[in-house]
Amino acid sequence: MNPFKYGKIVSGNYFYDRKTELARIKSTLAGGNNLVLYAPRRYGKSSLINKALIELEKEGYNTVYLDFMSIYSREVFIKNYSKAIINKVNSPTEKIVKKLGKLIRGIVPSVSFDSFGNPQFSFSWIEGNDKESTLEDVLNLPEKLANRKNHWIIAFDEFQEITKLNGESFEKTLRSIIQHHKNVSYLFLGSRTHLLKDMFSNKNRAFYNSAMLMNLNVINKEDSVLYLEKKFFSDKIKITKDVANYLVERVNSIPYYIQFVASEIWQQVINKKEII
Repeated sequence: MNPFKYGKIVSGNYFYDRKTELARIKSTLAGGNNLVLYAPRRYGKSSLINKALIELEKEGYNTVYLDFMSIYSREVFIKNYSKAIINKVNSPTEKIVKKLGKLIRGIVPSVSFDSFGNPQFSFSWIEGNDKESTLEDVLNLPEKLANRKNHWIIAFDEFQEITKLNGESFEKTLRSIIQHHKNVSYLFLGSRTHLLKDMFSNKNRAFYNSAMLMNLNVINKEDSVLYLEKKFFSDKIKITKDVANYLVERVNSIPYYIQFVASEIWQQVINKKEII
Protein backbone atom coordinates (compact mmCIF):
# COMPACT_ATOMS: atom_id res chain seq x y z
CA MET A 1 0.00 0.00 0.00
CA ASN A 2 1.21 3.49 -0.86
CA PRO A 3 2.63 5.05 2.35
CA PHE A 4 1.74 8.59 1.26
CA LYS A 5 -1.75 10.05 1.50
CA TYR A 6 -3.11 13.32 0.15
CA GLY A 7 -6.47 14.95 -0.48
CA LYS A 8 -8.01 13.52 2.69
CA ILE A 9 -7.70 13.79 6.46
CA VAL A 10 -4.73 11.74 7.64
CA SER A 11 -3.96 10.24 11.03
CA GLY A 12 -1.69 7.72 12.68
CA ASN A 13 1.60 7.14 10.86
CA TYR A 14 0.51 9.40 8.02
CA PHE A 15 0.48 12.39 10.38
CA TYR A 16 3.79 13.93 11.40
CA ASP A 17 5.26 17.00 13.12
CA ARG A 18 2.89 19.75 14.34
CA LYS A 19 3.67 18.88 17.98
CA THR A 20 3.97 22.53 19.00
CA GLU A 21 0.79 23.56 17.19
CA LEU A 22 -1.11 20.55 18.53
CA ALA A 23 -0.11 21.33 22.11
CA ARG A 24 -1.12 24.98 21.78
CA ILE A 25 -4.52 24.16 20.28
CA LYS A 26 -5.32 21.62 22.98
CA SER A 27 -4.14 23.76 25.89
CA THR A 28 -6.04 26.83 24.65
CA LEU A 29 -9.33 24.99 24.22
CA ALA A 30 -8.97 22.87 27.35
CA GLY A 31 -8.25 26.06 29.26
CA GLY A 32 -11.67 27.42 28.35
CA ASN A 33 -10.55 29.92 25.71
CA ASN A 34 -11.59 30.35 22.10
CA LEU A 35 -9.15 30.03 19.21
CA VAL A 36 -9.00 31.06 15.55
CA LEU A 37 -6.80 28.89 13.33
CA TYR A 38 -6.20 30.09 9.80
CA ALA A 39 -4.06 28.87 6.93
CA PRO A 40 -4.31 28.48 3.14
CA ARG A 41 -5.64 25.23 1.73
CA ARG A 42 -3.26 22.25 1.54
CA TYR A 43 -1.49 23.11 4.81
CA GLY A 44 -2.93 20.14 6.72
CA LYS A 45 -5.30 22.17 8.87
CA SER A 46 -8.10 19.59 8.87
CA SER A 47 -5.78 16.71 9.76
CA LEU A 48 -4.31 18.73 12.62
CA ILE A 49 -7.73 19.59 14.03
CA ASN A 50 -8.92 16.02 13.62
CA LYS A 51 -5.98 14.82 15.71
CA ALA A 52 -6.56 17.52 18.34
CA LEU A 53 -10.25 16.65 18.69
CA ILE A 54 -9.53 12.92 18.92
CA GLU A 55 -6.99 13.48 21.69
CA LEU A 56 -9.32 15.85 23.55
CA GLU A 57 -12.10 13.25 23.33
CA LYS A 58 -9.78 10.70 24.92
CA GLU A 59 -9.12 13.18 27.71
CA GLY A 60 -12.83 13.41 28.51
CA TYR A 61 -14.03 16.38 26.45
CA ASN A 62 -17.09 16.30 24.22
CA THR A 63 -16.05 17.58 20.79
CA VAL A 64 -18.22 18.64 17.87
CA TYR A 65 -17.06 19.42 14.32
CA LEU A 66 -19.17 21.36 11.81
CA ASP A 67 -18.08 22.42 8.32
CA PHE A 68 -19.73 25.65 7.17
CA MET A 69 -18.99 24.83 3.53
CA SER A 70 -21.99 22.48 3.63
CA ILE A 71 -24.26 25.02 5.35
CA TYR A 72 -26.35 27.11 2.94
CA SER A 73 -29.23 28.28 5.16
CA ARG A 74 -30.13 28.82 8.79
CA GLU A 75 -32.46 25.83 8.66
CA VAL A 76 -29.63 23.58 7.47
CA PHE A 77 -27.38 24.97 10.20
CA ILE A 78 -29.98 24.20 12.87
CA LYS A 79 -30.44 20.68 11.53
CA ASN A 80 -26.77 19.77 11.05
CA TYR A 81 -25.49 21.43 14.22
CA SER A 82 -28.14 19.90 16.47
CA LYS A 83 -27.46 16.44 14.99
CA ALA A 84 -23.72 16.83 15.53
CA ILE A 85 -24.31 17.76 19.17
CA ILE A 86 -26.81 14.98 19.82
CA ASN A 87 -24.43 12.38 18.43
CA LYS A 88 -22.07 13.25 21.28
CA VAL A 89 -24.64 12.83 24.06
CA ASN A 90 -24.12 9.61 25.95
CA SER A 91 -27.68 8.94 27.10
CA PRO A 92 -30.52 6.57 26.17
CA THR A 93 -32.08 7.66 22.86
CA GLU A 94 -35.60 8.20 24.21
CA LYS A 95 -34.24 10.34 27.04
CA ILE A 96 -32.31 12.51 24.58
CA VAL A 97 -35.37 13.10 22.40
CA LYS A 98 -37.50 14.02 25.41
CA LYS A 99 -34.84 16.41 26.68
CA LEU A 100 -34.47 18.10 23.30
CA GLY A 101 -38.19 18.75 23.18
CA LYS A 102 -37.76 20.80 26.34
CA LEU A 103 -34.51 22.54 25.39
CA ILE A 104 -35.29 23.54 21.80
CA ARG A 105 -38.39 25.55 20.99
CA GLY A 106 -40.17 25.23 17.67
CA ILE A 107 -39.34 21.62 16.81
CA VAL A 108 -40.71 18.15 17.40
CA PRO A 109 -37.73 15.77 17.73
CA SER A 110 -38.00 12.11 16.80
CA VAL A 111 -35.75 9.12 16.39
CA SER A 112 -35.69 6.15 14.03
CA PHE A 113 -33.27 3.29 13.58
CA ASP A 114 -31.35 2.21 10.49
CA SER A 115 -30.93 -1.39 9.32
CA PHE A 116 -28.00 -1.82 11.73
CA GLY A 117 -29.98 -0.60 14.72
CA ASN A 118 -28.23 2.76 14.91
CA PRO A 119 -30.42 5.68 16.04
CA GLN A 120 -31.15 8.38 13.47
CA PHE A 121 -32.23 11.73 14.90
CA SER A 122 -34.59 14.02 13.01
CA PHE A 123 -37.14 16.71 13.76
CA SER A 124 -40.06 18.51 12.20
CA TRP A 125 -40.84 22.19 12.47
CA ILE A 126 -43.83 23.35 14.45
CA GLU A 127 -46.00 25.30 12.03
CA GLY A 128 -45.74 29.03 12.53
CA ASN A 129 -42.80 28.74 14.89
CA ASP A 130 -40.29 31.55 15.32
CA LYS A 131 -37.11 30.04 13.89
CA GLU A 132 -35.01 32.69 15.60
CA SER A 133 -36.02 31.16 18.93
CA THR A 134 -35.10 27.71 17.62
CA LEU A 135 -31.73 29.01 16.44
CA GLU A 136 -30.98 30.56 19.83
CA ASP A 137 -31.87 27.34 21.63
CA VAL A 138 -29.67 25.23 19.33
CA LEU A 139 -26.76 27.63 19.81
CA ASN A 140 -27.21 27.33 23.57
CA LEU A 141 -27.53 23.54 23.48
CA PRO A 142 -23.84 22.70 24.18
CA GLU A 143 -23.80 25.01 27.19
CA LYS A 144 -27.00 23.50 28.57
CA LEU A 145 -25.59 19.99 28.19
CA ALA A 146 -22.20 20.90 29.63
CA ASN A 147 -21.07 21.50 33.18
CA ARG A 148 -17.83 22.20 35.01
CA LYS A 149 -16.86 18.53 34.84
CA ASN A 150 -18.17 17.99 31.32
CA HIS A 151 -16.58 20.58 29.04
CA TRP A 152 -17.56 20.85 25.37
CA ILE A 153 -15.35 21.93 22.47
CA ILE A 154 -16.94 23.08 19.21
CA ALA A 155 -14.96 23.35 15.95
CA PHE A 156 -16.45 25.47 13.17
CA ASP A 157 -14.55 24.83 9.93
CA GLU A 158 -14.49 27.38 7.08
CA PHE A 159 -16.16 29.74 9.52
CA GLN A 160 -15.87 32.73 7.17
CA GLU A 161 -18.70 31.14 5.15
CA ILE A 162 -21.08 32.20 7.92
CA THR A 163 -21.75 35.30 5.84
CA LYS A 164 -23.96 33.15 3.58
CA LEU A 165 -26.45 32.90 6.44
CA ASN A 166 -27.95 36.36 6.23
CA GLY A 167 -24.63 38.16 6.51
CA GLU A 168 -23.59 39.87 9.71
CA SER A 169 -27.00 39.33 11.31
CA PHE A 170 -26.23 35.66 11.92
CA GLU A 171 -22.73 36.60 12.99
CA LYS A 172 -24.08 38.95 15.66
CA THR A 173 -26.64 36.41 16.87
CA LEU A 174 -23.99 33.73 17.28
CA ARG A 175 -21.58 36.06 19.05
CA SER A 176 -24.23 37.44 21.42
CA ILE A 177 -25.08 33.92 22.58
CA ILE A 178 -21.76 32.09 22.82
CA GLN A 179 -20.05 34.93 24.68
CA HIS A 180 -22.01 33.80 27.75
CA HIS A 181 -20.93 30.15 27.53
CA LYS A 182 -18.71 29.18 30.44
CA ASN A 183 -18.28 25.45 29.79
CA VAL A 184 -17.85 25.48 26.01
CA SER A 185 -14.76 26.46 24.02
CA TYR A 186 -14.90 27.37 20.34
CA LEU A 187 -12.40 26.76 17.58
CA PHE A 188 -12.87 28.77 14.40
CA LEU A 189 -11.08 27.54 11.27
CA GLY A 190 -10.73 28.92 7.78
CA SER A 191 -8.70 28.88 4.60
CA ARG A 192 -9.84 32.24 3.23
CA THR A 193 -7.49 33.86 5.68
CA HIS A 194 -8.15 37.52 4.90
CA LEU A 195 -11.88 37.08 5.50
CA LEU A 196 -11.45 35.09 8.69
CA LYS A 197 -8.85 37.47 10.14
CA ASP A 198 -11.10 40.43 9.41
CA MET A 199 -13.93 38.83 11.36
CA PHE A 200 -11.81 38.74 14.51
CA SER A 201 -9.55 41.78 13.99
CA ASN A 202 -11.99 44.37 12.68
CA LYS A 203 -13.45 46.36 15.57
CA ASN A 204 -16.68 46.80 13.62
CA ARG A 205 -17.32 43.04 13.45
CA ALA A 206 -19.24 41.05 16.06
CA PHE A 207 -16.37 38.64 16.84
CA TYR A 208 -13.75 41.37 17.31
CA ASN A 209 -11.17 40.29 19.92
CA SER A 210 -13.27 37.30 20.98
CA ALA A 211 -10.63 34.64 20.35
CA MET A 212 -6.89 34.10 20.13
CA LEU A 213 -5.53 34.14 16.58
CA MET A 214 -3.15 31.40 15.41
CA ASN A 215 -1.55 31.16 11.98
CA LEU A 216 -0.63 27.68 10.75
CA ASN A 217 2.66 27.75 8.86
CA VAL A 218 4.20 25.11 6.63
CA ILE A 219 5.81 22.10 8.28
CA ASN A 220 9.44 22.32 9.36
CA LYS A 221 11.70 21.33 6.45
CA GLU A 222 13.95 19.01 8.46
CA ASP A 223 10.95 17.10 9.81
CA SER A 224 9.56 16.66 6.30
CA VAL A 225 12.89 15.35 4.99
CA LEU A 226 13.15 12.86 7.85
CA TYR A 227 9.54 11.78 7.28
CA LEU A 228 10.24 11.10 3.60
CA GLU A 229 13.35 9.09 4.37
CA LYS A 230 11.54 6.92 6.91
CA LYS A 231 8.47 6.38 4.74
CA PHE A 232 10.46 5.30 1.70
CA PHE A 233 12.73 3.13 3.84
CA SER A 234 9.67 1.32 5.24
CA ASP A 235 9.26 -0.15 1.74
CA LYS A 236 13.01 -0.70 1.39
CA ILE A 237 13.33 2.22 -1.00
CA LYS A 238 16.27 4.48 -0.30
CA ILE A 239 15.83 8.16 -1.00
CA THR A 240 18.92 10.33 -0.60
CA LYS A 241 18.76 13.31 1.72
CA ASP A 242 19.57 15.63 -1.19
CA VAL A 243 16.59 14.38 -3.18
CA ALA A 244 14.29 14.63 -0.16
CA ASN A 245 15.53 18.19 0.46
CA TYR A 246 14.96 19.08 -3.18
CA LEU A 247 11.42 17.67 -3.13
CA VAL A 248 10.45 19.63 -0.02
CA GLU A 249 11.97 22.85 -1.33
CA ARG A 250 10.30 22.56 -4.73
CA VAL A 251 6.84 22.36 -3.17
CA ASN A 252 7.60 25.09 -0.60
CA SER A 253 7.13 22.66 2.31
CA ILE A 254 3.36 22.54 1.73
CA PRO A 255 2.11 19.24 3.25
CA TYR A 256 -0.35 18.33 0.50
CA TYR A 257 2.24 18.62 -2.26
CA ILE A 258 4.90 16.79 -0.27
CA GLN A 259 2.52 13.84 0.02
CA PHE A 260 1.36 14.09 -3.59
CA VAL A 261 4.82 14.18 -5.18
CA ALA A 262 6.17 11.50 -2.83
CA SER A 263 3.20 9.29 -3.71
CA GLU A 264 3.91 9.65 -7.42
CA ILE A 265 7.59 8.82 -6.92
CA TRP A 266 6.71 5.79 -4.82
CA GLN A 267 4.38 4.49 -7.53
CA GLN A 268 7.15 4.67 -10.11
CA VAL A 269 9.95 3.01 -8.14
CA ILE A 270 8.29 0.59 -5.73
CA ASN A 271 8.86 -2.39 -8.02
CA LYS A 272 12.43 -1.42 -8.86
CA LYS A 273 13.65 -0.80 -5.28
CA GLU A 274 16.14 1.67 -6.70
CA ILE A 275 17.92 4.58 -5.07
CA ILE A 276 16.24 7.85 -5.89
